[in-house]
Amino acid sequence: MIRAKLGALAAVVGLALTGCGASSAADQKATDAGGLQTVNVGQVQLPIFAPMYVADAKGYFKDAGIKLNLQNVKSGQDAVPLASSGKLDVVVAGFSAGMFSAMEAGLDIKVVGSMGVSDGTKNSPTDLVVAKKLVDAGTVKGIGDLKGKKIAVAGGAGGTGAYLTALALKDAGLTLKDVTLVNLGNPDMPTALKNGSVDAALESAPFSSQSIKDGTGVSFAVPPKGVSGTGVVYGGKFASSPLAQKFFDALAKGARDLQGDARYSDANVKIIADATKQTPAQVKAVPLYTWLPNLAPLPDQLADMEKVWMEAGAIKYTKPLDLTKYVDASFSKNVK
Repeated sequence: MIRAKLGALAAVVGLALTGCGASSAADQKATDAGGLQTVNVGQVQLPIFAPMYVADAKGYFKDAGIKLNLQNVKSGQDAVPLASSGKLDVVVAGFSAGMFSAMEAGLDIKVVGSMGVSDGTKNSPTDLVVAKKLVDAGTVKGIGDLKGKKIAVAGGAGGTGAYLTALALKDAGLTLKDVTLVNLGNPDMPTALKNGSVDAALESAPFSSQSIKDGTGVSFAVPPKGVSGTGVVYGGKFASSPLAQKFFDALAKGARDLQGDARYSDANVKIIADATKQTPAQVKAVPLYTWLPNLAPLPDQLADMEKVWMEAGAIKYTKPLDLTKYVDASFSKNVK
């Protein structure tokens, strides 16, 4: 039954992808006039995937004989079935309960890398923001006071935001079952905090900054250092292809160009701005994540995500997956 539903999802999402043809990714590997081979990548168009944009703009993929064909998707959950079937080669997106359900159903994918990693500082692109009126009234003095409160998270109980919220609640001995999660898009969160529709929100910048600057919300927590809710997924067919390591090498080279303060260089900021349809000023106004130099996957964190989503009821199977079957760290270990 699960496989049937995932098959239907793949068919529907395939129609929604921008510019996605009917042929499989394997059929699109013909060399173009410039001697490049096309790699089809499903992406959520956000600065958190800057290593890919930098690598593309600086010619690292071209140097590897690769031409990117970027396909915008709503979420990684939508794109995973397409990677499994070969409609996409690579997916860069947030992890979700749906991805684990897809793996449990036997879809042919490999988690091969991480993307944005939190540095644990207050200058974070993501904040758990509490309505200021609750703080001013003394109703919420700490994370523990969020018990029974409504918290907005993008993607609901099975999204990356729910996992990051669970990490914040854990410090106060709470779980996702102790709060009411409201599935809300980031652009709608500042208004929801202001009008009292929710008591708190796991917001991403620039919306978190907006809530804090306009006096609507107060930052209560940021993701712990080393946490990453996003990553790189290969379709099984692509993972075994000669282009798989070359793609990852170029991607990691882009990540190395973004280490430390270099991620805010004028050249890198302009690349990120162009790729995400923003101005350089808009990119600079928002904190950026950090990236591991080799973009290594984080299997222990994936196991923790699975556990949180199982406990929250967002994952229906009851036996944890053997993640060694789905996580392949060889590409990051072999980065040139």
